[in-house]
Amino acid sequence: MKTRCLVAMSLLAGAADAQNEWAMTSVRSIQARVVSVVPVWDEANQAWVSSRYNNNIKTFADQYRATLDTVNTASVEGALMYVQSEGIDQGIVPGCLRKTNMSYVWFFDMHIVQPTFGVAQYATDTSVYPEYCPFLAMDNGMCTPTSGTTLPKACLQLFGGNGQPNIGPCIGGENRVDNPKAPYPDNVWFSFPGSCMTQSFTAKTDACRTVQKGGECPFGVLPDGVKCTYSHSILGYISLDDLVGITSLTNPQTSKPYTSRNEFCLADGVEYNSVTGKHLPFWSDLLNTSANTARSQAMIDLYASVVADPVKGANMKPLPSVASLQAANPPCYLNNPLCSSAQFGCRRRLLAQVCTVCTSPAADCVVRPAGVAPFPTLQKATSTAGSATGNVGDSNAASTATLAASVAMLSLLALVR
Repeated sequence: MKTRCLVAMSLLAGAADAQNEWAMTSVRSIQARVVSVVPVWDEANQAWVSSRYNNNIKTFADQYRATLDTVNTASVEGALMYVQSEGIDQGIVPGCLRKTNMSYVWFFDMHIVQPTFGVAQYATDTSVYPEYCPFLAMDNGMCTPTSGTTLPKACLQLFGGNGQPNIGPCIGGENRVDNPKAPYPDNVWFSFPGSCMTQSFTAKTDACRTVQKGGECPFGVLPDGVKCTYSHSILGYISLDDLVGITSLTNPQTSKPYTSRNEFCLADGVEYNSVTGKHLPFWSDLLNTSANTARSQAMIDLYASVVADPVKGANMKPLPSVASLQAANPPCYLNNPLCSSAQFGCRRRLLAQVCTVCTSPAADCVVRPAGVAPFPTLQKATSTAGSATGNVGDSNAASTATLAASVAMLSLLALVR
């Protein structure tokens, strides 16, 4: 009987060891997010964080968590695609505010370690970037339902809902370069699953956050892919009104510079209107990829000038260079099998430091050295039987994988009876 018990425990331990032998090497990534408000500087913790925009945000820890709690971000070089394609057209968006009141761009310094099951599930999927899982649209602090209250499969996989394999809170990353209104050649969209990703900001409860723990690390903690998968800090931000030139124009009614897009619009100013063809010079030639790349560079240059200003840039930090990030980050072959086996290796691109497979030799393409072992074969998470419906608010689904593991343990221990 004792021998059977030891065999049962050994089988479980062996499976765990096989899965946990490999772990992703942390990657530093600089990304951007378009928002409606400025961040708040917390002097005690020396950090930019979210404002207390609802009654559930009461402490610094709450503010830090709310800064990147189940939201989408973009590559810095492609962040303006969202603004250009959905926010500025006064011929489509009524009123004097941009869509969702887009007003600022926040720049984030991230550290990412994906869950091993997530890497195992999507490591060879060429529709996503190496090191990432599928992109998930996230609105109001939750996975966006595909229809009604039905959540997408990729969201359910983050916590093992509705019988899906529990791959863990994996960050999504995919190309978004072909927007018909705003083709930005370096645009990548990311999704960051925070806790209770099936509920909106105001509906999240402590109980739901405990069951659906998400991937966001507490303040000051770096990810390990197990306890959490991403950490973040806000480097600083810029104003879209400054970027497009509105605050450099004079309001004839006050003889002072405009303070906002709203004031500019109320004075009959037009940022962009597809119906009339009127627009600010900044938004000229919207369908030209070179012009869009130049717009992104103008944003990066503006941020650099803000950081250099001792008043405007107080407490802000400069963006690192792509070269410095490439030098510090691990080679792609350590974290992805496609890059491990690629003939010409992979390169890290952009401030976001995404990996792409090289199709020919190049100075920035890194090939796995002959003396380095190939990427290991990882065990995938198995689908679990559960009662979850896969609908919004179904937090019980998160426990299905744990339940399945418990059943397996009981079944194996039954051998000793």
